Amino acid sequence: MQTEWKSTTRYIVAIGLFVFALIVIYLSRSVLPMLIIAALISLLVRPIILWLSDRFRFPRGLSVLVTYLLAALVIILAALVLIPSAINAANFLLNLDYEYLISNILTWTETSLRTVKTEGFQILGFRLILDSIIDPILNVIVGADLAVSPKLPSISTIIPSIGQVFALSYGFAVEIVGTLFSGFVGFLFLIISSIYLSIDGDRLVGAFVRSVPKAYRLEVEQLLERLQDVWDAFFRGQITLMVIIGAIVWLGLTILGLPGSFALGIIAGLLEIIPNLGPFLAAIPAVIVALLQGSDTLAVNNMIFVLIIIGFYVLVNFIENTTVVPRVMGGSVKLHPLVVILGVLVGASTWGILGALLAAPVIASGREIVSYLYRHVIGEKPYLSALTGLESKETPPEDKAAELVQRVPASETESQHDIKSGLEKAGEAPAGENKGNTQGVDENPSWADTEE
Repeated sequence: MQTEWKSTTRYIVAIGLFVFALIVIYLSRSVLPMLIIAALISLLVRPIILWLSDRFRFPRGLSVLVTYLLAALVIILAALVLIPSAINAANFLLNLDYEYLISNILTWTETSLRTVKTEGFQILGFRLILDSIIDPILNVIVGADLAVSPKLPSISTIIPSIGQVFALSYGFAVEIVGTLFSGFVGFLFLIISSIYLSIDGDRLVGAFVRSVPKAYRLEVEQLLERLQDVWDAFFRGQITLMVIIGAIVWLGLTILGLPGSFALGIIAGLLEIIPNLGPFLAAIPAVIVALLQGSDTLAVNNMIFVLIIIGFYVLVNFIENTTVVPRVMGGSVKLHPLVVILGVLVGASTWGILGALLAAPVIASGREIVSYLYRHVIGEKPYLSALTGLESKETPPEDKAAELVQRVPASETESQHDIKSGLEKAGEAPAGENKGNTQGVDENPSWADTEE
């Protein structure tokens, strides 16, 4: 009975499976970000799991358990170190006299503008008249009234609103409880998913490779290895870059005398995960602290110190882009900075913070996949050099033939036809070779001079 499908049937079923996969992805769109984060966590801890398995011969499950326990311990210790600093920073911000601060800023701005208006502003020997720009700003500053005298509402206004306040409070409390519960459930789902992926990730990849037709399995394995290399290099490079930049910022701010330099160094290191935009975001809290508190070591006013801090972060960014990134991230995603910036903006507008964080490795992975498909479209073999390298590592046909002939004992009587069949399976030996090794065999068989 003929059971093979016709080409038309196969195409229809393939299109149906593709549409079904798209429907499943669409229905699962709410949990896809969590699955992506779980996969990233499993990729991040995978080197530690493999190291425990190879070095200490731990079973896979025990390696995963030890790795996640160590990760939880590191997170708890980091929280214990950072929470006091965060509380101190919050108390400092809450206790600031913002009216006095704004008044000083306005006074400094007014003085600077009047100086520019009086002395003028010269560029290349030409004096620029900026009165039309400065005068409106001065009018706004002089007319600014920072004193706010709050007025208490009357009793007749407060009593009718008490019921509304209780209703709003109840709804707000229910919303908070629901948000906390959904967040807790999502966190459990994330951890359990990442643990399952760490345990059975290799099996899932193997099952996917086995589902590919045999003719393409080696190519797909090469493609998956390249994708694995991209993500491993990305995580390895990002962690190294975060540590280096965090240490540089911490030491530099400590020398400049900026309060909270350790916390600002940690912020700078963590924000390095956002390509190209992270250093600019990390400079914002440092500038705010410099404006509010000034320097502990430099005898300059706060505005001059702000300019020094901005210059320091610009210098760090320059050193990072010219020295640190090429050395640390040289084996990573290998993308042009403009491509990364565009990818971050598109990813942030599409997927939010997750899209911004994963823009670089996703683009690099897409480049590998598109390159693989393009090679097939133009009729070339993807990864031909890699496959050639694998073939070159195998035993050459002539060596296989010599090894087979050497295994023939002198006392064994075997027909030339059987020996020839064995040699043809291993690969024909060139004419004139292996004559000294043919014990018990005719020294000049009729097929010995025949070359392939």
